[in-house]
Amino acid sequence: MKKIYALLFTLITVLFLQACDSNALKIYLPKEYIDDSVVEAFEQEYGVKVEIYQFDSNEIALTQARINRYDLIIPSDYAIEEFKAEGMIKPIDWDKIELKKDGFAESLQTILDELKANGFDLLEYAVPYFWGSIGLIYNHNKPEVEEKVLSQGWAVLGDHSITKMIYDSPRDAYMAALFANETPITMSNATENDIKAATDWLIAAKGPNTVVESDEILDKAAGNAVPYDVAMVYSGDATYILQDNENYTFYIPEWSNVWIDGMVIPTNSRNEDLAYDFINFINSYEQNLANTMYIGYSPVRQDVLNTLLEDEEFVFDERIEYAFNVDVTLFSYEVYRYDNKLKGWIDENYDLFLLK
Repeated sequence: MKKIYALLFTLITVLFLQACDSNALKIYLPKEYIDDSVVEAFEQEYGVKVEIYQFDSNEIALTQARINRYDLIIPSDYAIEEFKAEGMIKPIDWDKIELKKDGFAESLQTILDELKANGFDLLEYAVPYFWGSIGLIYNHNKPEVEEKVLSQGWAVLGDHSITKMIYDSPRDAYMAALFANETPITMSNATENDIKAATDWLIAAKGPNTVVESDEILDKAAGNAVPYDVAMVYSGDATYILQDNENYTFYIPEWSNVWIDGMVIPTNSRNEDLAYDFINFINSYEQNLANTMYIGYSPVRQDVLNTLLEDEEFVFDERIEYAFNVDVTLFSYEVYRYDNKLKGWIDENYDLFLLK
């Protein structure tokens, strides 16, 4: 009889925990990519618990989403396309979305329109969260460094006479290598031989004055420190660095990548209605403004962008405005797309680059 009671107790406990678990909104997003106060405000307004889970890369997010259950995931554009291809996310019901498309930032809408024209309507399965580009911060106190950056673009990362940081990301490192060519090569047109040649270029770019890092630059460049003459950074990270460092300027070369991170609803979401509530909450003017000020990337709302561009405590000089207000009319760009064959070539060769 005791065994029966024990079994019943265990079963009731499991069912109770599952019931509690199902009442929480589970959000899966990149590390340090949301203002905690915004999450807390949502919890208070809706009387629910939000559980935040964080990932280091889109590839990890894809793997974990196949075996775990989340209500809302925030991956990048190419990962959204892969989620869609695998049938892992639901189409967005735009009748439930309060932020209408005519409220998007102008450059964001331009990118979305171009993506759709090229066969991928991101808005069919995602609601934009943040977006931006990638470029180079450089020490403008050294005229020779500034001249090289402005004249050579991504090719400056192959210069051994300066100290430099290559961003530790296969997608971004190969973007730089392909665009460093005299005739830039886009990812969408790259062949296996192009990737091998880009690998050789990246290996040749390494040397005693070169590091391969990622978010470490945020700490290293704090307080006007100048750890490198040139470093690859995302536009939002550049905004953060430039607000704290007078020695750097941000520059987007003639060719670069742009990206859009979006909120998607998995097919196995337990709390779809609550996920829509959260999407509308965080993309409301007030919360989008708060979240953007905390994160620093370009907001999806044009009115939020306008407000922050007029905020002299947030955008207090032209360097920061250039990094925060990404203007896609000033450079040629590409959005990284889901391409399994290309991904395989890059992953295979990137390890060779890191090991050299």
